[in-house]
Amino acid sequence: MERYGIDESYAVGKVLWHSLNENGVIGVYDMKFGNTVVRNLLFEDLEPIVVQEHKHFKRDDDDDDRKLKEE
Repeated sequence: MERYGIDESYAVGKVLWHSLNENGVIGVYDMKFGNTVVRNLLFEDLEPIVVQEHKHFKRDDDDDDRKLKEE
């Protein structure tokens, strides 16, 4: 994290957002370290300490229930 100017005391960050492709693979992360937000971090740039997994359910564009909620 040194190249991003993040002090060692803020080395543990929080995921703010992540991309997700159709295969369920995360491409990049936006993370917050102290008061610094770093965008588009690759997994290879991170050293996971605590991993919290969650699910995203498949969205169908032709789902009638979803169309009603958007209107």
